[in-house]
Amino acid sequence: MKFHDLKIFDNVPDDWSQFFDFKEDLNYLKREAQKIDFEFDNIVVIGNGGSITSFKAYLGALGSDKNVYIIDSPDPALIRKVKSQCPSDKTVVLAISKSGTTLGVIETLMAFVNYKVIVLTEGEEGTLRQVAKKMDWQIVEHPNISGRYSGASAAGLFPALLCGIKIDEIATGISAGYKYKKEAWSLAKYYFELEQKGYCEVYVSAYSWLLSDFRTLIIQLMHETVCKSGRGQTFYFSEAPECQHHTNQRFFGGKKNVVGTFIIVKESADDKKIVVPDKIAELDLKGLELKKLDKISYQQALLAEYHGTKTEADSLKIPNVTIELPEVSNETVGELLAFWQLVAFYSAILRNVDPFNEPAVTSSKNITIEEIKKL
Repeated sequence: MKFHDLKIFDNVPDDWSQFFDFKEDLNYLKREAQKIDFEFDNIVVIGNGGSITSFKAYLGALGSDKNVYIIDSPDPALIRKVKSQCPSDKTVVLAISKSGTTLGVIETLMAFVNYKVIVLTEGEEGTLRQVAKKMDWQIVEHPNISGRYSGASAAGLFPALLCGIKIDEIATGISAGYKYKKEAWSLAKYYFELEQKGYCEVYVSAYSWLLSDFRTLIIQLMHETVCKSGRGQTFYFSEAPECQHHTNQRFFGGKKNVVGTFIIVKESADDKKIVVPDKIAELDLKGLELKKLDKISYQQALLAEYHGTKTEADSLKIPNVTIELPEVSNETVGELLAFWQLVAFYSAILRNVDPFNEPAVTSSKNITIEEIKKL
């Protein structure tokens, strides 16, 4: 990765955490996958928050030959739709909850009790593990790592493995991403110092359709890790250049309290030259003859959109940084995920808040359980 307009600091704090050093046993995951004794076309992943956000980022960027459905809500319409498209004899269902006490996961899972179910959970006391034991379902061990940081663990890698994604390469990329400590500390410090000046929002736009499913991961990491005790910034994420037709109006024309963060990809494996038919080559678009497009590729056109937005932000003196990936691959996706984990962790350290708890989220979950008891 490369970083533009970011001053790099060397004084990375000594605070460290176990999840940066965690190494999942990939052979264990492969052995567990081999226990599935039938051919399946569909994968249903049931989970919430950190149990699914890393996997969603992998899936969106890297794709799968399987039909993959992620259920993050007990919405009956969603459950009906998924079941209608996933016959039980061609479907594997994964239920993921580190604690094993996520109510929504267990509620949704009840609609799939006649399917092949694999449970990913941690510890012996969680309700989800007890359900799995009673139902004689396969259990894959989830390490004692907070969900939003679990992309390097079974939570992110096991469903990716079932999708046919090369998890060895993702794991290599994650290890490489954890080496960007200086850069992550510098970006966290950049955001923090701007927050002190009234910049309370961070606008992240990715100039790559393949990276659009990093949206929920980045937002979760930064909100759930950092936004406590009245501290932290609001993050919102848009796929570019589509966002230039709506959110750029906010970015350029609204309150001057937004930090821009652009994610770009230098090269695309799908890139092709634009071909303009001769009969329209002389037509004009704001002084540009369409035949000029014949000389460029689609990736060049996409990056021109980025340069237009960045140049305007610079001219308006709107603070912004750019994260550049050489390409979208198993390894670079792992790098990007690990980097944002670091940014979130350091952002919490800078604000003197706990990087691992989520007290407001926990409280609302408990209220939900009390509401269910009343029904």
